[in-house]
Amino acid sequence: MLFRKTVFALTLVGAGIPAAFANSHTGWAGSERGVGIIQADTSASTKTRTEVVQELQAFRKNPVAADGSRLANNDRGFAPAQHSYAFQGGALVHTDTIAHNTAKPNVVITDADKRLNRELYRQ
Repeated sequence: MLFRKTVFALTLVGAGIPAAFANSHTGWAGSERGVGIIQADTSASTKTRTEVVQELQAFRKNPVAADGSRLANNDRGFAPAQHSYAFQGGALVHTDTIAHNTAKPNVVITDADKRLNRELYRQ
């Protein structure tokens, strides 16, 4: 008797599970079940298959991301770009390919910035 009641209760619970998720915001992305925000881009590509294959082969030869980090087969998955220096002509110079002309932060806070900070954070 107890076995039949348990089986009946499990059947009812099993039947109710799909109904509980019928209104959830999930969808399929390929063969993966995911969040409804994931939507396939249906726009047609302007590249041909041979162009895509050539781009992939070029990346496999030199796996460098846009920020200069190198993708690697290790636990981290990438090796961040490192600065390198050397003495040339008695001076220490950069020998890497990282851009060194980025804007420097301004440590002087103007009155307008202070006023905006007080308005935003009510200090």
